[in-house]
Amino acid sequence: MDQPSAIAVDAPPRPPLTLGQLINMAVGFLGLQFAWSIQMGQMSALYQKLGASDTQFSIFWMAGPITGILVQPIIGSLSDRTWTRLGRRRPFFLVGAILTGVTLLLMPNVSRIMPTIGSALVLAALLLWVLDASINTSMGPYRAIIPDIAPPSQHATANSYIAFAIGAGAVASFYLGGVDIYAGLAKALGPDSGLFGFLHSLAPSNTHLLFYIGALTVLLAILYTVFATREYPPEDMEAFRRKKAEARGLGHWVGETWHSISHMPGEMAKLCVVQFFTWFPFFCLFIFFTVYVAENIFGAAPNTPRYEEGTRWASLCFMVWNVVCFVMSLILGALADRIGKKLIHGIGLLTMAVAFFIFFFTKDPTLAMVGMGVLGIGWATTVSMPYALLAGVIPKGSEGVLMGTFNIFICIPQLVCAAVMGLVVDWIGSRPVAFAIAGASALIALVILQAVREARPASGAKA
Repeated sequence: MDQPSAIAVDAPPRPPLTLGQLINMAVGFLGLQFAWSIQMGQMSALYQKLGASDTQFSIFWMAGPITGILVQPIIGSLSDRTWTRLGRRRPFFLVGAILTGVTLLLMPNVSRIMPTIGSALVLAALLLWVLDASINTSMGPYRAIIPDIAPPSQHATANSYIAFAIGAGAVASFYLGGVDIYAGLAKALGPDSGLFGFLHSLAPSNTHLLFYIGALTVLLAILYTVFATREYPPEDMEAFRRKKAEARGLGHWVGETWHSISHMPGEMAKLCVVQFFTWFPFFCLFIFFTVYVAENIFGAAPNTPRYEEGTRWASLCFMVWNVVCFVMSLILGALADRIGKKLIHGIGLLTMAVAFFIFFFTKDPTLAMVGMGVLGIGWATTVSMPYALLAGVIPKGSEGVLMGTFNIFICIPQLVCAAVMGLVVDWIGSRPVAFAIAGASALIALVILQAVREARPASGAKA
């Protein structure tokens, strides 16, 4: 079977990464996840406070999957063909982080920039497109760097470190979103102190301060990884440059992406279907959970103190979700080596289904938090095991474009969810129905996963 065209980089086996190298590689993803968690926990509530309906803010969330479909394959293909002083993937980390930081600085100020509610809502929607495109610019090449620099025997371990960083970044982000930051600062600094007044003049609300902290975090974390991680240059630089010159142009990138979809390895195709039914439930969560907790569980209307209490509780629920992910990531690599990546992900999908059915039935804030803790197991496997499974079946030299292609099958279910579920919720008049559909989707993913054959090293040991 033909494989996607890419610039092959014949190289000797990579030496195992040390603990320090694994940490250095993962730090940048902590910053990306911090930024993405702000989007996840704050955007639906921000849109609702600006007057958007469920259908409207659900449609606004289409920005993420559309930019993922358009941006990640092209950026992945570009990164396969790039070599600079900063390496192959790291320049894209840096550009994406800078754009992400700028967008986070602008987002909480939409009402200042556009004084009318309608224009502020439009600007917030446009900035979400820029934010998603920026995060995707970093994220696609980030996944591709693992098979670039780590030997196959460490793919599961390296992806578990990424899961660890994802958990750490999300926990920090959701914790700050779940507490009254200024109340804590007033107690620590004194409400009349010069530093407190200066901070409040720069960031007049907790939301402003959270977004500004996110901008600083993503920039510092990506800069650390860019300068602390080593990439390997192509073995034959002249051949690399010749093939790069032959592969220029948007038409080539689009053609290559289509070729990668139509000629992807069979096991990758199965994993793509699994990803579709895995990510549909998570996008239901991202779109509806915060407003569900604030309005349906706390019984509050937007722009009221009770509503803000509800959104903070939702953020703390997200934090619990990611604490579980954080803890699970410490053991996933070893567990996958012992019992297999496929079995680990299957267990994660089953816990996902259980969690979403808890959300469907409960009206209790504590049970909602318990459900998020259960969901953290599935999230930990979702952000690590599919990529570790994929790394064992894709050809060398095509990692960037195929990782970008794989991301399309994360984006398509998000696009379907954003386009359809807001209409379904408004039509039925029930937000919990979104969680029932999400639970059923997770069970479908579990069934399809059973058809995937897990690659094994020649020795027969699990990688």
